[in-house]
Amino acid sequence: MIVNESVLSLGISLITLFFAGLLATKINQSLTAVFIVVGMILQNFFPVTIITEFLATLGVIFMLFMFGLEFSVGSFFHNQRRIFLVGAYDLIFNFPLGILIGWVLGYDLIGCLLLGGIVYVTSSVIVAKSIIDLERSANPETECILNILIFEDMFIATFLAFIVGIGHYGHIDAKGALFVILKTTGFFAFYIILSKTSKKLIDWIVDVEHTDLFVILILSIIVLSAGAAAKIGLSEAIGAFLAGLLLSETRQRQRISEAIKPFQQFSTAIFFVAFGMSVDYKHVIYLIPMGIFIFIISSFSKVMGGYFIGKRYLLSKKACLRLGFSLIPRGEFSIIL
Repeated sequence: MIVNESVLSLGISLITLFFAGLLATKINQSLTAVFIVVGMILQNFFPVTIITEFLATLGVIFMLFMFGLEFSVGSFFHNQRRIFLVGAYDLIFNFPLGILIGWVLGYDLIGCLLLGGIVYVTSSVIVAKSIIDLERSANPETECILNILIFEDMFIATFLAFIVGIGHYGHIDAKGALFVILKTTGFFAFYIILSKTSKKLIDWIVDVEHTDLFVILILSIIVLSAGAAAKIGLSEAIGAFLAGLLLSETRQRQRISEAIKPFQQFSTAIFFVAFGMSVDYKHVIYLIPMGIFIFIISSFSKVMGGYFIGKRYLLSKKACLRLGFSLIPRGEFSIIL
């Protein structure tokens, strides 16, 4: 009976998502925001079930896998000096600001760190899409923006692993923090070394002609990697990200993306609905002023940081401003944090 009710509530949620999403596309609104609002509405009718939680977890896993798959390890090492330079400036301008805001609001250390990550990280999906939609691929600031996004994605993935590791450890002290850092670094290093030294072997493993078996193989790699990360006290999402990183240099990269994308789109939608269902909207109204304050301060910091970085790149004033404003959008990583 419980399973039947869970399936029915999932079905109603999905059809509601469809019509809400259809309306959103007609008025050019973000699907992500609509899915969250749908979740906030549905919480009045359905509880968050085990099925919903499981699919939401898969949503985060597939989302991070696709990020990893789109990431090029070769390109990262080729441009690492530039990436680290602009990324470090962006980090210094914005991450401490979030921590400071958290401290002023009276959060504990983990809360301050999480707010630092939320204030710092830009939505690479939204920014990349806007660059394409606005036909700015050839603009002088675009290379710098993409380098910043690469650094942010790598940093926040590592940061997420660190935060989850600290959560498993129970508290923050020098010994615990060092242990989590070493564990996270070792896990990342293993995958990066494997992707650089075993490219031919990985290519051979994923070169499966039968479509159904190919999908099963890729899903097993994703879930096993996510499970391995969870087993050692890191986030499942980080394991999925590194699985994507591992497969990003293979000849089957495009085929993998096409095979996994439907799973990712479905489960990610459920993740945003589940997030919306977890929001206590009765208290949201009291948090709006604080949210607006944080948005204004963090947006100003992003624009100023982007402008400064643009000047280091010897960009024009207009290009520097475009760079700064391009870094404002927040999205998937902020919600995950």
